[in-house]
Amino acid sequence: MRIGYGLRGGAGDVAGEAMWARDLGLDALSTSEVANDPFLPLAVAAGSSGDMRLETHIAVAFARSPMVTANAAHYLHLLSGGRAVLGLGTQIKPHITRRFDMPWSSRPAAQMRDYLQALHAIWRDWNQGEQLAFRSEHYNHTLMTDTFRPPAAGTAPEVHLAAVGPVMTRLAGELADGLIPHAFSTPEFFRAVTLPALHEGLERAGRERTDVVVHCPGFVLVTGEAGASDDELLALRRQIAFYGSTPAYAEVLRMRDRGDLHEQLHQLSVTSDPERWARMGDLIDDDLLGAFAVTGPMPEVADELRRRYGGDIDQVHLTPPAGTDSDAVADFRSRLS
Repeated sequence: MRIGYGLRGGAGDVAGEAMWARDLGLDALSTSEVANDPFLPLAVAAGSSGDMRLETHIAVAFARSPMVTANAAHYLHLLSGGRAVLGLGTQIKPHITRRFDMPWSSRPAAQMRDYLQALHAIWRDWNQGEQLAFRSEHYNHTLMTDTFRPPAAGTAPEVHLAAVGPVMTRLAGELADGLIPHAFSTPEFFRAVTLPALHEGLERAGRERTDVVVHCPGFVLVTGEAGASDDELLALRRQIAFYGSTPAYAEVLRMRDRGDLHEQLHQLSVTSDPERWARMGDLIDDDLLGAFAVTGPMPEVADELRRRYGGDIDQVHLTPPAGTDSDAVADFRSRLS
């Protein structure tokens, strides 16, 4: 069982934060493409992170061409001695078209299939000398000369694919090295939708379950012995409400017979009410909070994750509270395993 940690501090804190995570015995260091580029902090962390895997969790694929992504991940792989993991996600249409000003396909799963295949075609040129000649519906990469070919890395980075619904999850089973279920997931959605789709994809490609790293779904909040504070729980409720308002994720709520809540959240989210996010968070009751999130001290979180997911997950991401030592991390890993 791998334990990952997401960088939280500012730009000047990256190296020290990486050393702290390394000394705790954590296995992976990750970044998300929220307010910052996901690759640059990992490049800064490469020199102080020991043998930790360096993971974009996630980078927005459709915000950049496969060539740009392939180059950034390849450089990080070279810089870190082969420790880069490229976590990719699609984002949703409004962000791609209005924030990144990039085109949106009406078939995002088909576009992602082409994207993954393009990445590997590019890396095969750079690492194995296979002349680049990739053509597909969404991407065409047919020019590569020695001037623009970086030094070989020997291997390509692993590619882990973020997914919510069954179509993208099947694609992860077919083509990816890892599956990152969305945090907006419940145990029943994971069992009824995610796992069957993953295994269907694996079967289509003639692959085994061990060929794919499955990350833990849901929200994980590790606290001190006193448990989560009111502010921490409020932040979780608002995050759950934010995702619950998104039409692409509505099925997760419908599976709990809470489709009406999605409609309420969505209608609130598109108003001009400056208090809408707070009001949306108030609609997330304790039952939903417990379904989406596991909270508590490290031993309790480990036991609950094991109860919910057993051996169906391979990697958990958490933020250990201040004062955590390597023995606590070792105990957490032992309980999960």
